[in-house]
Amino acid sequence: MDLANDTTDQDRYKQILGTCFVLCLIFCSPLAAQVNIFTDETTKQMQLEPGWYNSITMDLTYRTGNTDLLTARTRFRSDYLSETYHGFVFGSLQEGRRSGAFFINKGMAHARIIRRLTQHLSVESFIQKQFNESILLNDRNLAGGGARFGLYSPDSRFKVYLGVGAMWEHERINDKTHGEITTRIVRATNYINWTWRLDERITTSATGYYQFHVRRFQDYRILFQGSVTFRLTTKLAFPLRVNFRYDSEPPTTIRKHDVEIFNGLRYTF
Repeated sequence: MDLANDTTDQDRYKQILGTCFVLCLIFCSPLAAQVNIFTDETTKQMQLEPGWYNSITMDLTYRTGNTDLLTARTRFRSDYLSETYHGFVFGSLQEGRRSGAFFINKGMAHARIIRRLTQHLSVESFIQKQFNESILLNDRNLAGGGARFGLYSPDSRFKVYLGVGAMWEHERINDKTHGEITTRIVRATNYINWTWRLDERITTSATGYYQFHVRRFQDYRILFQGSVTFRLTTKLAFPLRVNFRYDSEPPTTIRKHDVEIFNGLRYTF
């Protein structure tokens, strides 16, 4: 084995990843509250050997009769792992039409890089861009970072992670009463995650975020995602997900909470 060539290839991949991350910072800035990204996918990828990994998930619902209904959701993710770094880019687009008119139209792009300092401590930074017409969100951008603590034994199937950090948030909301509102604030972002690998084919995961305005504690958001993933083959999986979102100060006419349930197929390559 030529160790010199292997080392050169790893250095080259690190340079490529670093360049991609800088480009994301340039073209996605300015960036905002955060969609949960620390899922069973992330914890699973963290355990893999160094290299590139990609996955695509697609969901489709169609109904006709008294109401014509079509919803489609596509998610793409690309990860790169080295001995020290874990970087990934994630994108999601969801559209829904009822009798030809949109009732769901939202999308999100997220990039994150994680550097492992010790077995149980990592630092991370992220950027994100998002829109969601169903909650009157024209544009949301965020950039932030923090520390992640792993609370588990190396050979444990049950893992718990605790994250603390902060993010800069910039968003434009089309409020029904007050018109377009633009905000630029700093939020604390904290989360707790657990994953439990029941066996070789079934994994469960749950993550809860608590994000608050650092100058107005009454302005906060709570995000939760729970999932159960059934691995059908080495490349094909069937994930079931539930998402919950609570906003203490939503736009006028918008409810404070949302609940979503998804299922579909995930292909990894």
